[in-house]
Amino acid sequence: MLAIIWGALTARRAQALAVLLLAVLAGAAAAAAPSYVAAAGQAVARNELATADPTDSQLRLAESTDYPGMPGDPSRAPFGNDVRELAPAGFDVVFGSQSGGVATGRAGKATSNLVFRSGVCERVSVTGACPRATTKGQLPEVMVSTHTAQRLGVAAGGQFTFGAVPVRVAGVYRPLDVTDPFWVGAEFIRTPAAGAAATAVPGSAEDAIFTSESAPLVDDQVITRRATADLYLTERLLDSHSVRDLQSMVAVLARDSDLRGFGSGTSLSAFFDRVALQRGQLADGVTLGAGLLVLLSWLVLFVSVSSGADERRPEQGLLLLRGVQRPRLWALAIGEHAVPVLVAIPLGCLGGVAAARLLAAHTLPTQADVSVDATVVGYAAVGALGALVAVLLAQARTMSAPVVDLLRRVPARARGWRATVGDMVAVAVAVAAVVQVRSGGTPSGLALVAPVVGALAAGLLFARVAMLGGAVAGAALLARGRTASGLALVQVARQPRFRPLIALLTVAVAMLAFTAATSEVASAAYADRATIEVGAPRVVEVDATSRSHLLNAVRAVDPEGRFAMAAVVTNAASEADTPVLAVDSGRLATVSVPRSFYGASLADVARAIRPDPPGEPLDLRGRLLTVLATADFDKAAFGGNRVRLVVTVASANGTRVVVALKDVEPGHDEYRFPVPECAQTCRLVRIEIVAEVVPQPLVVRFDKLLTGDGDTDGDGDFDGNRVRLTGAQFGELERWRQTDPNYSFLSSGEGKDAGLVIDIPDGRRVKPAGISVADSPSPLPGWLTRSKGEMLGSSHRYEAIDGTPSEARVVGLADRLPRLGGSGLVVDLEYADRLAVAGQSGTKEVWLTRTAPADVLDRLRAQGLVVKHDRTIAAVRDGYDRQGAAIALRFNLFAALAGVLIGAAGLVALAAAEQRNRVAMLVALRRQGLPARAVRGGYGWPVVVATVSGGIATVVIWLLTRDGQRLFSRGRSPLPLPDWPDAGRLLLFVAPTVALFALTAVVLARIVAASIRRRTGR
Repeated sequence: MLAIIWGALTARRAQALAVLLLAVLAGAAAAAAPSYVAAAGQAVARNELATADPTDSQLRLAESTDYPGMPGDPSRAPFGNDVRELAPAGFDVVFGSQSGGVATGRAGKATSNLVFRSGVCERVSVTGACPRATTKGQLPEVMVSTHTAQRLGVAAGGQFTFGAVPVRVAGVYRPLDVTDPFWVGAEFIRTPAAGAAATAVPGSAEDAIFTSESAPLVDDQVITRRATADLYLTERLLDSHSVRDLQSMVAVLARDSDLRGFGSGTSLSAFFDRVALQRGQLADGVTLGAGLLVLLSWLVLFVSVSSGADERRPEQGLLLLRGVQRPRLWALAIGEHAVPVLVAIPLGCLGGVAAARLLAAHTLPTQADVSVDATVVGYAAVGALGALVAVLLAQARTMSAPVVDLLRRVPARARGWRATVGDMVAVAVAVAAVVQVRSGGTPSGLALVAPVVGALAAGLLFARVAMLGGAVAGAALLARGRTASGLALVQVARQPRFRPLIALLTVAVAMLAFTAATSEVASAAYADRATIEVGAPRVVEVDATSRSHLLNAVRAVDPEGRFAMAAVVTNAASEADTPVLAVDSGRLATVSVPRSFYGASLADVARAIRPDPPGEPLDLRGRLLTVLATADFDKAAFGGNRVRLVVTVASANGTRVVVALKDVEPGHDEYRFPVPECAQTCRLVRIEIVAEVVPQPLVVRFDKLLTGDGDTDGDGDFDGNRVRLTGAQFGELERWRQTDPNYSFLSSGEGKDAGLVIDIPDGRRVKPAGISVADSPSPLPGWLTRSKGEMLGSSHRYEAIDGTPSEARVVGLADRLPRLGGSGLVVDLEYADRLAVAGQSGTKEVWLTRTAPADVLDRLRAQGLVVKHDRTIAAVRDGYDRQGAAIALRFNLFAALAGVLIGAAGLVALAAAEQRNRVAMLVALRRQGLPARAVRGGYGWPVVVATVSGGIATVVIWLLTRDGQRLFSRGRSPLPLPDWPDAGRLLLFVAPTVALFALTAVVLARIVAASIRRRTGR
């Protein structure tokens, strides 16, 4: 038998080579999947580690009690030994020790920490020297930052006191990279306070003060320290361990450290969850692409081997007539194809790893290692053995056929119930997969392969229809004298081997079109989500002393409003709350990126939320504010309950409530308020009368408002006599808005009694009564998203930018809003700030256009803003492109392109298998008078049918599965995915594919025609 198998391999070298190559391809595709998944898993984990917050990749262990003495190296102490026993191999351990206190120098004081931290000298540039170990009796050496040195007034060689410990400054340091996780965010290099002087060096006067390894004191009791150990996750741990192993490792570490009395804290669990999610999505997506290649390779093998088996049908029929048993024929077939399949396993492993390395080099965001392990070999074996099964299935029909059928020159078109059952199974699996996709939730199981099985089912059904329709159409064309087309259709319809070929080409076309469409939609979805989440081409998060400081600083940087806009964003505490975007509305349409998915014009939004104010702001200048008022109430009836006058002013330092220096008394008097923040300028927000108990009516008339610097002349008037409001001006009711109209009445006096009168009836009060300056609309006009279900003109309750409950008048509705997405409210920042009376809630931001000057951050710092974070739409979009789902999609696109080449190879394999019989038949017809133009081979019709069926299948699969596509690894996009991809970009992939198939068909037809000419001489 071995000799016969060897003889069969030698006699059919071409077929054996084809089986070997296709088995290698199937094995390589199968082997590439686990090797690429492993490499890509490393890449996404490394990318997640590189972009994570410093505290996300760190676990801290700390002693539970403080010990006397200077901070020093705890690695030689029992704490260090315990940490080394607890810490798993692979973690980077940074030992530290610190003590909190106040540093006092000749120029000032700074609240900071005295810290020992191993490795700090390698991460700073030092003017002077790093601190050295000292002996008892010597001053401990320390290293201070440039900001701390400036605050304390010290330099290298100088001295200051930390708590009760005098220390010597060995050097002044500057951090090399404040984004290094070593600094644990802002723990050691602290963010400067808002409004601090601009500087190019990161940090502040509160930066950590670093000490040496050993500094014994005469009295160690004057200072206490606590040892810490920071365990940092490393790339080698992520590369060599699964997420589950790492989670278990960290859980054991936390448990054991608690047993030893150490405190522990970490955010690693959230980090591990993100990595696990991305690796799972990556594995699912790559498996889909690799499965497509393996499936197509098996289909090509099935088509080519079944075509060759059909050509040898008479040979097998004669062998059976001569008494050869079918088991021996099966043994020959298995042995003949098992040899190339076994050889294909190691070759497939090598090919798969090489392909994975090539793809990893061009598709992964970071460098990753691709290696061979038992999993890769196992997958390669599965791919190759599956190829052997495909070969045997291709021969099953001829091996089991009756002798009379084997002796026929043309096989029967119908394959009986087996073919029908196979089609029904394929359709049932496709339907189940689509149902699972449309059921919602995270795709899993059959839902992951829904596009592939859908394309296969569509290909089989269209092929069956094409075979039946081709026979009818071919006969009709022949009857009408259309010999060329009719004969080609009849030839295709009469050969069952064309049916799997049509299914193969349909799958190749449909999967490339579907994958390209998904890739195009993903690219658009990434850009759209980045645009709406960021809001502007560039957004800089800043610290400012107040909202007015933010507004004035941005307007000073960009007076004409060409490239910068101030904004404040507040997040919703729950889904029922409304996030708020407050913007400098005059600049919104210029700075933000207009998009149709907002459902509103940004220019219209800006105009609607910025109507003309009912009055102008009441600006004040002077360190002392005086209100002249006349009060009328029965003091005795109040029984000692105080009546106070309170004003609220807003300046660049924020909003402050100031109480008058004395209580309100009956009669005419002046009430002074120290307002040092108004020395430059400030704005009056409100004046209130605070009386918790009003047993008798209380009437207060405001007669005059004066400002000054605090100096008075002999008659008690302010120096300069700066009257800000006269009695008549006070009495202009349109200037004011009642703060509590339910408990007080507002009127104006006339003549000598001109002024503003607040009448508070008797009864117990809960809220102060007073007036606010009507310098902004109230309620505030806002543009709301439709998801809130409000109508135009209605009132919407929300939490204002100062954290107080408020109401907005809905002046417009949008589908979505920049920065807020599908739920939120946008208002004018200046108006919102004028209405604000409480704290400084929300995130302060500066939105910039692409045309912003290169030094815009320096300009913002020069205005006293502290830059905290800088992000762009492009960077956020690139971040989505580095996630696991996007990487898997790129792999699938490469797999689909490779599938096109496999489809072309299947067309060639089919033509090679049947060329001899086809040429012989056409030669006979040519000698009987068949026109030369009719000798075309008929290979173009499968291409035409596959192109049409592939296009239809793509549209159907897209409509059924587009809502279940998983394009993002983290969270959901605030925007729905685009319904359709861009047709032009989609044609860039599909048109070359169809052209390749058509060119292959033309070349094969010319080869057939050339063979016929050689044999017929014409």
